Amino acid sequence: MNTIAIIGFGGAGYNAARAIRKKDSEALIDVYSDSAKGPYCPMLTTYFVKGSIPLEAMYPFGTIDEIQKELNTNFYNKTVTAVKGAEKCIVTDDGTEKAYDNIIITTGSSAIMPPIPGLDLPGVFKMRTDADALYLKELLDSDKARTCLVIGASWVGIKVVEDTVMAGLETTLVDGADWMFITAAFEETSLRAQKYLESKGVRVSCGEMLDHIEQEYDGSLTALMKSGDRFNADCIAICIGVRMNTGFLKDSGIAMNRGVIVDKKMQTNIPGIYAAGDCCESIDSQSGTNMNIGVWANAQQQGAVAGVNAAGGNQEFDANILINLAHFLDYDFLAYGNIRLCSPDDDWYEYEDEKYYIKACRGQDGSIKCVNITGSADINGLFKNNFIKGLIEGETSFNVKAACQMRDKGVPQSFIDFLGGIKID
Repeated sequence: MNTIAIIGFGGAGYNAARAIRKKDSEALIDVYSDSAKGPYCPMLTTYFVKGSIPLEAMYPFGTIDEIQKELNTNFYNKTVTAVKGAEKCIVTDDGTEKAYDNIIITTGSSAIMPPIPGLDLPGVFKMRTDADALYLKELLDSDKARTCLVIGASWVGIKVVEDTVMAGLETTLVDGADWMFITAAFEETSLRAQKYLESKGVRVSCGEMLDHIEQEYDGSLTALMKSGDRFNADCIAICIGVRMNTGFLKDSGIAMNRGVIVDKKMQTNIPGIYAAGDCCESIDSQSGTNMNIGVWANAQQQGAVAGVNAAGGNQEFDANILINLAHFLDYDFLAYGNIRLCSPDDDWYEYEDEKYYIKACRGQDGSIKCVNITGSADINGLFKNNFIKGLIEGETSFNVKAACQMRDKGVPQSFIDFLGGIKID
């Protein structure tokens, strides 16, 4: 009988267990997690805060008890403190050691809280876990806060801005980069998003690096920046990124950069040990290098591939693609492709009307490197699917139906042509 350990139990872990059970009804599946709650979706935390979904919707796969019955798994509410890679053996916090035929690491990532003075003050919080969401919702429902400072114009940070603005708080957004969403947005796109936020009453200040936070006599908080600027608020959200939960693998023999390095089968350098989700760096379909792309859809697909292969199958994950989608305060922003691959010598496209702003970069070989679009929420799937097909299948043109849908939505023919034109079947 195949024995498999899953370490960590979020979206990747659940989908790994589900894929194993589909392929092997007899396999022993031991799940290790430091949380006794069901897997939650980090992307849904801010939706719960603003009241768009109920608490239970943050747990899309059900409770641990329900999952155990569904998938016939053994659940251990324990923290894995080490993995002995050569022996495929795990060590838990109570000193227990157990060897397995296969191990799948799905420990995810945690919000970065750097060693900056003041981050432990009351009213300073992060936004990543279900507990963070409960804290912010309670804070906003209590009416104890009138102002909020969000540090970090990240994909999470912008959703916290939305939550606080909708709750009636005077909100300020600061970021250390030169412009918002700098890892995915061209400067021109970012400036338009910033202008929109400012039209909604949000103060935005970029190029601001946090030095420390102080508490004032009235209980409010002041963030002091390295520039000397000061921002006062009743509460401060720290949304400056995530750190992969891989510290326990230090002496495991498993190859790592910032995250666990895996191949297309989600296997590490040690046969029989896999990793999936936010803790790993799989092969980026665009650049061919190992990269962490921490999005919920990737985590689920990677977990499923790892599960199939741990159960004796042969599957590859070939859709590790940078796609960022942000919807905040009725504003939509889609970015796909790797902005770091763009250069001044590439072919560039720019367009703007009352609905869309589009900026795109295409290499000399005709491949799309990066695209930014605002206002395209109802047809984002068409753009994403075309990009994925171009990378995986080499097919860059749209079929007639997709092209007609885009034209009906006001997408200019010049942009359709830039992306590859229309394929006549």
